[in-house]
Amino acid sequence: MNIKKIIFTLFHFQLNKVTKYKNLHEGEDCVIFGDGASIKWFDLQSFSKFQSITVGYIPFHNDFIFLNCKYCFLVEPYWFYPMVKTTNPPIKYIFNKIQLKYRKIIKKYPDKEFFINLSNYPVLRGKNINHIFFDLPNSEFINELFQNNINPFHGSFRASITLAIYMGFKTTYLAGFDYTHTPSRNLHWYEKGKGILQDHENYEKEFLEIAKKYINIITITIDGISNKVNYITYANFCNQKCEYKENIEILQKEFLNALKSWKNYKI
Repeated sequence: MNIKKIIFTLFHFQLNKVTKYKNLHEGEDCVIFGDGASIKWFDLQSFSKFQSITVGYIPFHNDFIFLNCKYCFLVEPYWFYPMVKTTNPPIKYIFNKIQLKYRKIIKKYPDKEFFINLSNYPVLRGKNINHIFFDLPNSEFINELFQNNINPFHGSFRASITLAIYMGFKTTYLAGFDYTHTPSRNLHWYEKGKGILQDHENYEKEFLEIAKKYINIITITIDGISNKVNYITYANFCNQKCEYKENIEILQKEFLNALKSWKNYKI
């Protein structure tokens, strides 16, 4: 028996809790918010009438309270442990201040459901915590991904679309997934500056080709296009112009300081 089967056997009850969300939103539309720099041009209040899902640190945004958000995804493995290993040299373990702030978000919003990687189970549990790992029960989409050797939970982009499909959403609009734009912008919304325009021509090409069979994907751009999925500009989607705001205008100091502690971020 391989390690994945052992994990599914040991945590069968915990992982199967996610089945209550299968097709819960069949035929509905949603907006998925990512951490791309384009968020700095978008007024989150203009999305309030849409059902939304957030990925990453959007709950740190000052205007998160205006979103009609029920689901929050943070699928990074081992992220909620006190110490975390850096990803860029010099590799070392540092105290994870960011996860402490995210824990406060989880407690602040008991009405929202948080989807967290199973590796965090020993240190993070709760009524509004849903643990996920590698697979979802009874998913035709995931079975097709596996047939093509694609991990559905490798990164927040795949995970969010995979869960939206599992929940039955018919159409998802992507806000802040800038690698789906042409040209792309390579910065997080909580970092300083507007980022640098560049191309990610084959970004998630194989994953998206399969996903588009199951859900209509439309990315929201500042003023550009997309050659990966359907697209619409923010002005046309929200019927208002983009207005750039710097990170210090849309983040409270406590969140800025926590994110600053991660040396890879340019805060």
